[in-house]
Amino acid sequence: MSQEGRSITRGGGIAGVPSLGWALVVVCMAVGAIPALGQCAEEQKLIAADIDANDEFGRSVSVSGDTAVVGAYGHDVAGSVFGSAYVYLRSGGVWTQQHNLTALDAETGDGLGVSVSVSDETAVVGAWDDDDAGTSSGSAYVFVRAGAVWTQQQKLTASDAAAGDLFGVSVSVSGDTAVVGAYGDDDAGLVSGSAYVYVRCGEAWIQQQKLTASDGAASDFFGISVCVSGDTAVVGAELDDGAVSDSGSAYVYVRSGGVWTEQQKLTAADAAAGDQFGISVSVSEDTAAVGAVGDDSAGSFSGSAYVFVRSGGVWTQQQKLTASDAAAGDQFGVRVSVDGDTAVVGAPRDGDAGDDSGSAYVYVRSGGVWNQQPKLTASNAAADDFFGISVSVNGDTAFVGAHYNDDAGSLSGSAYAFSCGSECAPDLNRDGVADILDFGVFQSLFDDCR
Repeated sequence: MSQEGRSITRGGGIAGVPSLGWALVVVCMAVGAIPALGQCAEEQKLIAADIDANDEFGRSVSVSGDTAVVGAYGHDVAGSVFGSAYVYLRSGGVWTQQHNLTALDAETGDGLGVSVSVSDETAVVGAWDDDDAGTSSGSAYVFVRAGAVWTQQQKLTASDAAAGDLFGVSVSVSGDTAVVGAYGDDDAGLVSGSAYVYVRCGEAWIQQQKLTASDGAASDFFGISVCVSGDTAVVGAELDDGAVSDSGSAYVYVRSGGVWTEQQKLTAADAAAGDQFGISVSVSEDTAAVGAVGDDSAGSFSGSAYVFVRSGGVWTQQQKLTASDAAAGDQFGVRVSVDGDTAVVGAPRDGDAGDDSGSAYVYVRSGGVWNQQPKLTASNAAADDFFGISVSVNGDTAFVGAHYNDDAGSLSGSAYAFSCGSECAPDLNRDGVADILDFGVFQSLFDDCR
């Protein structure tokens, strides 16, 4: 891809894709009856108290148990656009803001909040436009919680950081391991891309390894998306030409004895030019999901997602996911999240409530087959909200971002919490009343996105 194409991507779109103003990754009510199995319902709409126009709250989301983090890439403080991320805590079925995460060395234009990930008491927030090692070299920040207080533990930068790397465009954390994508890195050619693994030793985070594709090449965008689960990491390369031009791919890495090795390169069985397979990735133990926003199965950029499963160290495609009401331009697959037997896929340009109002789709696996559940849309959906630009699922909770929602001003943004039945529903055969109270299911369902 030309330098011009690279600029288009950084500006909020992808070559050949209408501008989304998206960020990476890779994220997962009114009182009512207990949801039926497989159904999900809106639990709460979140808007930060100090959010204003152009903050893009909801550009990135991540949920872990009763803690969620929402990125606000355009948030400004005293007139300077630093970016931030908001932490929410659920208690009694209600999500309340616990903290606003900002960088200790914040500077205008850093873009903090372009990506977020949370695992228990640790959150990682990307700042892809930080300039410590040159313009847009990028960084990521680790925050930890003690009691109810969050503090910055460490700022992460690449050992070989350089201008234009965009380190922090995607982040993922699992326990004491974090992975940060830098698709602008040029080791194998212009914007071939890379990803960096960090491990926490005591209170310090140490770079463990730099990941690059064994067949990396210019314009692959390796690192545009990352996800780690235990000793397995998946890295997307949406413009890789492995099958045909810009068909895309994703790479699986496994760790043994502190060393990460490439286990397998994933591509779609029906890969086609421009599919951009790998724009989003998610992994949960032996299951991985990969988005292909440019897939044209139901029209140009209708989009799709693919689920892969691992057995004996070999990954095979289990199923291709598409929306039951897929249409051209929906961009289904721009974000994916999987946790166990539940997957959530964002389609921010779906138009049910007006152009680009957006939606998200929940799939539940049973007997090796993924079945689409009722479609998620915002209760107050409106045109140009881009609901589904970010998704995250964990256990019985899902989050969906709508970074162009205008409730607090133009492009101020919002995020929605969902609660679900099916795999995440309480076991009513065990102790129904206690489970309902514990999980807050009486408030509604949620969507599974992590």
